Amino acid sequence: MASKPSPAAELATAPAVPLNGKQSLFARLFRWLPSWKPTSEALLEEAETLVLKDFKSEYRDSCVPIGPNVVVRTITMEPEQPEHERLPLVMVHGFGTGFLQFHKNMDHLHSQRRLFAIDLPGFGRSTRVPFTPDAQSAEEEFVDSIEKWRQGAGVDRFILLGHSLGAFLACAYTMKYPSQVRHLILVDPWGFAIPPCEAELKEKFSQFSFRTRMLWNVVNKFKPFASIRAAGPWGPDILNRWRPDLRRTFGDKFMNYAYHCNVQKPSGEAAFFHMQYNFGWAKRPMLARIETQLSGETPVTMIYGIRSWLDNGSGEKVRACRPNSYVDIHYVRDAGHHIHAQQPDTFNKIVNGVCSLVDKGEDLRVDYLSGAVAADCEGDDDLRATRIPPSPEDRSPEWTRIS
Repeated sequence: MASKPSPAAELATAPAVPLNGKQSLFARLFRWLPSWKPTSEALLEEAETLVLKDFKSEYRDSCVPIGPNVVVRTITMEPEQPEHERLPLVMVHGFGTGFLQFHKNMDHLHSQRRLFAIDLPGFGRSTRVPFTPDAQSAEEEFVDSIEKWRQGAGVDRFILLGHSLGAFLACAYTMKYPSQVRHLILVDPWGFAIPPCEAELKEKFSQFSFRTRMLWNVVNKFKPFASIRAAGPWGPDILNRWRPDLRRTFGDKFMNYAYHCNVQKPSGEAAFFHMQYNFGWAKRPMLARIETQLSGETPVTMIYGIRSWLDNGSGEKVRACRPNSYVDIHYVRDAGHHIHAQQPDTFNKIVNGVCSLVDKGEDLRVDYLSGAVAADCEGDDDLRATRIPPSPEDRSPEWTRIS
C-alpha cells in the first residue's frame, strides 16, 4: 500500500489584502463568486492522490529544491531487493501532464532498481517557473533544471527514459551531461524529425480527421490548453470530448488529474509553445544535432507506437547517423503515441529488457544487435515482433487522429 502524499503548501487562494488591511470594493464584491476555472493547487493534489491510490507498491514523495522557491516534485520507488540494487531509472513525462502518465508502468519497473519519476518544472505539481520565450533558452532551462534535480536528489549515473517532449529534453540533457546517462531510452520522441516544407505539411494535414485539424489549428495559434482554461467550468467536459482516446487509454481518474495539471499557470506549456513549430515539430530538431552533439558512447533505445501521429522513421535516421554506436529500435503494434499506457505489458517488458542489458553491460557492444534477434527477445513473441519495422499496411486509420 502506498504511503500518503505530503500535503501541498498552503494555498493563497483568497483575494489579495492590501497592507492597510482593507480590500478593494471589487475584491469584496466578488470574493463570494466561485473561480471561473474549477481548479486549485489543492484540487490538483487531490486528483493526483486518487491516481496514486491505485499503486500497489510503496513510494516516497518529495519536493527536491533546485533554486530559490523552486522545487521538482519527485516520486521514488525502491527496489524489492535493495542489497542487489542496480543503476536507477529516471522517468521524464511528456507534454500536458506529469509523472502520473506512467502510472501503469511504475509498479512494474522498480523491482530491481530504484525508480525516480519527476514533474518537470512548469508541469504537474512542480513549481510553475517562468521560462525565457525563446526556443533555445527554454530548452536549456529545462535541461539545467534536470541537472539541478539530479544533484539535489543525490543521483549519480542512471538510465534516463523520456516520452514525447520528455524524450526531446532527455536527449538534450544527455548531449550536455553525457557522463551522467548510462543508457538513453526515447519513447515516441517528439521534436526529432526535420519540419516538412509547406506543401508537404498541407498534404500531411489533409489526411487528418476534421476533429484533429480543428484541434491542430487551435494549438498552433494559441497555447495548446488555452481553450480549456478559457472554457471555465465547461473545461473538463471539453477535454473529454476532444480527447476521448485519452479517456479510453488512461481512465477517468487520470483525465481529472490531466485537467487540473493543465489549467494551472501554464509556464511549461508556454515554454513548449516557444519550442514548437506547427506543434508536431521542434524549432531546433534533434536530427539536425544528434550526429555531432550526442556522444557515440551513449547507448540509445527508441520505442515507437506504430499508430502514433509522430514520425517513427526518425529512429532509422538516428541509427544511420550513429553507425558505430548502439541504437536499438522497437515498434509496438496496436499502440499510438502513448505506448506506455496503450500497451503497458509490452512497454514494461521492453524497458525491463533494456535495463537488464545495462546491468550485464551488453548494451556497450555495438555488435550485440547484429544478430537476427537480440538475447533479450529470445522466447518472447511480443518482444520479437517489436523489432520488425512497420510497413505502410501496418498503420491503422487511427494514425490520422492524435492518439
